[in-house]
Amino acid sequence: MNSSKVSYLLPILFMILISHSPTPASSQSLYESVCKETGQDAGLCLQLLKANPQIPSAKNYRDLTKFILDLGITKGTQGQNVLLNLLKTNPSPAIRQCATFDYDGTIGSLKSAIRELPVDLQTAQYDARVAGDGPTNCATAITAAKINNPTIVDINKMTSLLCKVAFLAIEHVS
Repeated sequence: MNSSKVSYLLPILFMILISHSPTPASSQSLYESVCKETGQDAGLCLQLLKANPQIPSAKNYRDLTKFILDLGITKGTQGQNVLLNLLKTNPSPAIRQCATFDYDGTIGSLKSAIRELPVDLQTAQYDARVAGDGPTNCATAITAAKINNPTIVDINKMTSLLCKVAFLAIEHVS
């Protein structure tokens, strides 16, 4: 075989070998690998993300992050609406803080993270992390006010988790 044939065959052989090499994460989707990073919250994370049809189909971390941020805004807004309705029957300062200040900040930070995602990953990640302060502060206020409401606990846990997952997903965007 002359050298010109070998030079044509080597790249083809190389591509065949590469295509058949095992990939460690091939059995795990992008969202599953990010949920795994949440530790003990992985089960709830998988449940939340899998329910959104866009998230399992994400082909890259940038798209996955945007879908998670969108879901966080949707769920955060729904949670805020529940809190606003609770405020009508229980006008406590703690619920008012949650329904207005805390969740306004969370939703605003998630929206800011989406705007920053294409231009400044560090700021987007900061915004996603800061978004998690709202549910945390709400939980603290509810506990201090001795309000025992499982709905508020669930809203805070879900919203906080989505902020954390968005933060983790941004770490993978390059």
